[in-house]
Amino acid sequence: MDFIELKAGPDDANRRADKVIKKLIPDQPLSAIYKAMRKGLIKCNSSKLKPEQIINENDVLKIAAFLLENEEQNNKQNDKTTKNHNPESINIPEIILKTQDLLFLNKPYGTLVQKAQKSDFSLDDCVKNYYKQTSENKSLSFTPGPLHRLDRNTTGLIAFSWSLNGARWFSQNIQTHVIQKLYLGIVEGNLKKTEIWQDTITKKYDEDKNFQTVDLTLKKDSETKTNAYTTATPVKHGKYNGKDITLVQFHIKTGKTHQIRSQSAGHGFPLLGDTAYNAEKQKLSREYFLHAYILKFPQNNPLSLPEQITCPLLPDMEDFIARTCY
Repeated sequence: MDFIELKAGPDDANRRADKVIKKLIPDQPLSAIYKAMRKGLIKCNSSKLKPEQIINENDVLKIAAFLLENEEQNNKQNDKTTKNHNPESINIPEIILKTQDLLFLNKPYGTLVQKAQKSDFSLDDCVKNYYKQTSENKSLSFTPGPLHRLDRNTTGLIAFSWSLNGARWFSQNIQTHVIQKLYLGIVEGNLKKTEIWQDTITKKYDEDKNFQTVDLTLKKDSETKTNAYTTATPVKHGKYNGKDITLVQFHIKTGKTHQIRSQSAGHGFPLLGDTAYNAEKQKLSREYFLHAYILKFPQNNPLSLPEQITCPLLPDMEDFIARTCY
């Protein structure tokens, strides 16, 4: 019987064997994987493998070739679907920073971070392809993935894991708000001074408009708990089609769905052109301008990240600001 040998990398170490094997052949149920282990169709360093056995770096896994054949065919089909769907999107977007643990990209406008449907092409697909092509220490069980969300039409700084250590550290620190997120957006109206918005956001589905909206309950009682907290600071002011607009820096301490879009509208400053949140329809180069601008990290962090990463604006937003704001 033919076997395929695979060498465990650093991100496979200290993981259970069944977890690693499941990543390699995800279409197989665990019961089938356990059965293959008992029959000696999956081995580690030429010995039978038990599900609970801990994998070490440089262990050599031997897997019966036929078990991997279906997975290889599925991968080829997925690659073919990806290339047919959007061949121009296969190239990696602008890399802002790449370390051994994390990858930071400048997300283009109109790009999905993750698939909404199976046929979609996403930035996640692009990064996984890039990892396969470039990573020197490929893992059997680890694949890179996005570590936070950006809407399809929001541009800017997005972080992907490049190691298991990076994924764990970033996820923990963004959940506890140790990592700070700042955005730039253009809103309707004249925001004259910094405002702190504390709101409860509840989701609802608008059947007439056929999209999910977010309702705000504005907080008047400072002792009431909030689940959306944003600081909005005016950066520049200007005019567009004879009406006031403001370039705003948004510092969000929470990460709720459509947080900036819904809170801006709820407080009287909808993003320019964002008709889903009651802004006037505009002829812009995109639906609205919102850009993930800065990520801030604690000093002396274990991943040796700088205290701040800044992501440049895309040309259309930069040009719009230059023409309309002062």
